[in-house]
Amino acid sequence: NLQSVRMALAAHPRTTRTDALGLVSTLDWRDLANLSANTRVHPAIRRAADQDLLRRLPDMAVAERIDLARNVGRGALLFLRMDRDPRVLASVLENRFAIEADVIQAAARADASTEMLELLAAHPRWSLRSAVRSAILRNPNLPAPVALSLLTRASFEDLRGVRDSPRTSSLLKACAERVLAK
Repeated sequence: NLQSVRMALAAHPRTTRTDALGLVSTLDWRDLANLSANTRVHPAIRRAADQDLLRRLPDMAVAERIDLARNVGRGALLFLRMDRDPRVLASVLENRFAIEADVIQAAARADASTEMLELLAAHPRWSLRSAVRSAILRNPNLPAPVALSLLTRASFEDLRGVRDSPRTSSLLKACAERVLAK
């Protein structure tokens, strides 16, 4: 169909950049996500796809944002990691372009919900990373049971950081102090 021809032309290396950039705005969001994530496509075309996706993002349904977060390239991923819906964050965590800094940024947000923090703390890949655990532990919205479970796996630097952080609850500070005393 015409849509797949446009996508193929926009992604093709022999299509002139001007023509490819002109085709970007005619693509649907799934094709834009594929274009954004295709490392063989010229960076200017990928940036244009990301910009078009970001322009469309406010009008997208949650299910579309979830699917987009799972498949998009770095450019749009930087904005999707800040989405308020935990299901979108779950998809960001599974994206092949997600890096530790994205997860730390999501964990350090002042408006992160308890559901988002629980999701980060339980993730099999990202919860193993010390910097991610540290960012989760320092978030004041973290529920006490989740925080206590993370303290058992925390490094001495994390424990000291939790103890010394002004944003940490007094219960968590006391528990960190007790673990440090052992």
